[in-house]
Formats: sequence, C-alpha cells, structure tokens
Amino acid sequence: MEHSQSKCFIVTDDYGVNIMYDATFGDMRAIEQELLKIVSFYINKIEPIAEVDLRTIFPAVDRFSIVAEVLDCEEKF
Repeated sequence: MEHSQSKCFIVTDDYGVNIMYDATFGDMRAIEQELLKIVSFYINKIEPIAEVDLRTIFPAVDRFSIVAEVLDCEEKF
C-alpha cells in the first residue's frame, strides 16, 4: 500500500500495524555505518586532530549540517 503523504510503500500486517522486515532493518544499519565512515573521513581531512586537549578544541565543521546533507543525498539516491 502506498502512503499518500510520503509516497512510500508501507507493509501492514492483518491487524493494520506497520511492519519492517529484518533484512530491511539490517540494510538500513549497514547504510548508516557506511555513511558515518564517509562523513568521518571527510571531517578528519578538514579538521585533523592535533596533540592537544580535546576539551578545548572547537569544531571547524558543522557536523549536523554535513549529516543532514549526506542523508538528503542518500534519500534522493
């Protein structure tokens, strides 16, 4: 059944409860881990960790905007 607002296909059981298959959940976790590695790689290229106290370092990269952009690109893909 296609959801009217999101245009996604949603699987429901006999009682009308939305379900997610184990394989789908596993695929989502694998994609999440892959995206985390990619984003971390590029952040580390821009912002290398120096031998200083990590509590006094202010990040030069807006991590939330990068993650939002990567998730948006993955959704469109």
